[in-house]
Amino acid sequence: MRYKFLPVLMFVAAAHFYGQVTPEPHTEPNSVQAQVTQGTYTLEGIVIDGVKKYSADQILRFTGLRKGDKVEIPGTKIAESIKKLWKTENFSEVEVTVKSIDGDNVVLRFSLQGLKELGEVKVVGIDKRIGKSKGEKVIKDNHLKPGLKITQDLINSVKNNIVKTNVDKGFADSKVNIKQTPNAKNPDMMNWEIEVERGKRVKIDHITFEGNEHISSAKLRKKGFKETKTKRFIIGIFKPSRFIKSKYEEDKKNLISYYNSLGYRDAKIASDSVWRNKNNNYDIKVNLNEGKKYYIGKISFVGNTEYSTPFLEKILGYKTGDVYDAVGFNKKVGEDGGKEDDSDIKSLYLNNGYLFSQVEPVEKSVKGDSIDLEVRIHEGEKASWNRVTWDGNTTTHDHVILRSLQTRPGDLFSKRDIKATYFDLAGMQYFDPQQVKYNFNPHPQDNTVDVNWSLVEKGSSQVQLQAGYGGGSFIGTLGLTFNNFSLRNFLRGKDFKPVPQGDGQVLSLQAQAGQYFQNYSLGFTEPWLFGSRPTALSISLNNSRVNYRDYLGGPQRLNIFSASVGLNRRLLWPDQYFSLYTGLSYQGYNFDNYPFMFGTEQLDKGSANNFSFDVSLSRNSAGYDPIFPTMGSNFEASVKFTPPYSLWNGKDYSKLSTAEKYKWLEFYKVKLKGETYNSIVGKLVLRSTAEMGFLAGYKKSLGAPPFERFYMGGTGLFNGRYDGRELIPLRGYENASTYGGQPDDITPLGGGTIYNRFALELRYPISMSQTAKIYALTFAEGGNTWNTWSSYNPFQLKRSVGFGIRVYMGMFGLIGFDFAYGFDKSIGGTVPSGWKTHFIMNQPL
Repeated sequence: MRYKFLPVLMFVAAAHFYGQVTPEPHTEPNSVQAQVTQGTYTLEGIVIDGVKKYSADQILRFTGLRKGDKVEIPGTKIAESIKKLWKTENFSEVEVTVKSIDGDNVVLRFSLQGLKELGEVKVVGIDKRIGKSKGEKVIKDNHLKPGLKITQDLINSVKNNIVKTNVDKGFADSKVNIKQTPNAKNPDMMNWEIEVERGKRVKIDHITFEGNEHISSAKLRKKGFKETKTKRFIIGIFKPSRFIKSKYEEDKKNLISYYNSLGYRDAKIASDSVWRNKNNNYDIKVNLNEGKKYYIGKISFVGNTEYSTPFLEKILGYKTGDVYDAVGFNKKVGEDGGKEDDSDIKSLYLNNGYLFSQVEPVEKSVKGDSIDLEVRIHEGEKASWNRVTWDGNTTTHDHVILRSLQTRPGDLFSKRDIKATYFDLAGMQYFDPQQVKYNFNPHPQDNTVDVNWSLVEKGSSQVQLQAGYGGGSFIGTLGLTFNNFSLRNFLRGKDFKPVPQGDGQVLSLQAQAGQYFQNYSLGFTEPWLFGSRPTALSISLNNSRVNYRDYLGGPQRLNIFSASVGLNRRLLWPDQYFSLYTGLSYQGYNFDNYPFMFGTEQLDKGSANNFSFDVSLSRNSAGYDPIFPTMGSNFEASVKFTPPYSLWNGKDYSKLSTAEKYKWLEFYKVKLKGETYNSIVGKLVLRSTAEMGFLAGYKKSLGAPPFERFYMGGTGLFNGRYDGRELIPLRGYENASTYGGQPDDITPLGGGTIYNRFALELRYPISMSQTAKIYALTFAEGGNTWNTWSSYNPFQLKRSVGFGIRVYMGMFGLIGFDFAYGFDKSIGGTVPSGWKTHFIMNQPL
């Protein structure tokens, strides 16, 4: 900005002006310069020089001046007006001069230069480390859009942001230069070429400790320095070696916390230093004073009336003589709202209404190496929920949200109820789980608290495009799933967008076809049949037609009609994550020239009926995002069984034909499955899965039926198709659902009656945005099927490893690709299965 001062007023104006008021030079006899004297004038008007886009009236509004105002020359009013113009960030130069004076009236001239606007932006990497996609990310992250005003603050901010991003990635010597050139089409715009020189990645060569007599340096590097790591191959996969000052400062605190957890209460860092070595990498040296090791003396509780001291001692878990783990002790007392698993004293109070309680650990006295501790408790009065509100549900009806809330007005405050409500709302298909928020407004004066749940609606309906290749043919599915359907409005013929929505019901229509079969299904689920707690009613109808040609060209036909109805009810015990499913199902099979193996017997023509009961007990706490869980677990134990007809019908099955024996199928099937999710390092999540199942008959002479058997291999795309079979996924091997017993399969001819499967899968989120959730994965898994318990060996598994990617979009569901290598031979095979490519759509693995 340019400044002009009247020499005679310089020392007066300097204390008040950011800009200046100067008289204009004139050649006329009555020059203004000669007439300007210090004093107060009436502002008659202003004229504008320079920028053309603003009128005099607009500039006056910017400055806060008005015609007729009394202004001093020099004075604070004009100085403030210049400040205001400068703060608009619309001008690069502001200069005020006196145009004319007529008696007590003055006309001011505002000479203004407008800021240039941003034109085209290009990011180039001097060291060729910045490609097109990374350049686009730089532009996006810094919000560099055409028309943006170019200020020095903007230039500095862009440079600093890029440098910081590169430094955080280990490029400590990163440099940025911005070249500006006029835009050829618009003289008011400037094009930018951002030159980024990332330089060499600077790693940490050595981290050394001195003064650590009781704890090894290796353990301090592992337990204390969680983010600051030296360059090593294995560690570098999960924790790259890079020096970030903020992370280093955190790790120094972690180091002392680690010492405190081992009883070294007085441990401190005497000094530390970081420098660049001859290899231009970092070396770090930390000097420690460990101090002595302390033990717990007497533990006392003060202020507890709601809970007895023995009860609180049991929750605390520490006793006299234990090593004084200050970190662990404080966590068990409860800090920052209590522990996630509610296993601390503070959470005990928070879960029972004591929102305003205070629980504080205090070191009461130190005697030698023994420390007496006191837990001071101020319980206060119990608090209850007052106003419970929510917003953001543009499609979902209020009653759907209300029934999921466990934070209800009048109920006692409970931290556990907050978590349960968050879990339910985040687990719905109607809201973005990443954006479910809650805000508290406590009222200590009347022991109440308000809470508002903030929701962001997302598209819940899906066009289901499920596809896969297996058994020598391509299988495709086209379906519509409305996850937030409203049956009552559908029957009323209202609110079709394209169908009535908002009541949380699920309606699905599906058609599936392949080279040899067609399948049509209809399903409906009401998730809240009764008002007390979630009870889901599900109804489904399915019709399948299978057509083959035998080796002579004759038709092979199999028709299956199935129907099922079930209730899935959430239980209140042992906790709110348990649910019980009970259901009935029927399948009717009619087949012609379609061979089924019944033990050693084969049946080519006839019919079979399968009327069965299903009972399943499950606990589902994986969350919070159902698409990408990062914590919790899912467990399920289920049994499917038919009536034991052979035990009461009095038939001699040894004299019956094969068709008569299996007119009504009888069996029982038991399955166990569990999966857990654990955050490993940063955003990396480990999913662990184990499952098994077995199928058997009530009567030895009948054995297990040829239906409902287990087939293993591939992606599990054709689960339950044809003869009620269950395909257990095992990547790295061919899909075994179509041709049991062929050389590429790992399932015995006719399917197995016993199976095991184990899997470990590492997942890493690439994008968790509302429009698309993307994560990469790598896995190792093993499984097998058997026909008899005498041949069953849970350690004799077909093994595979691989990697893949998953993309979830609300409209299309989950899409994925896997590339897996099978290490073992298939049944009848002579070589390992080798590499296999699997494509999935809306299929869990």
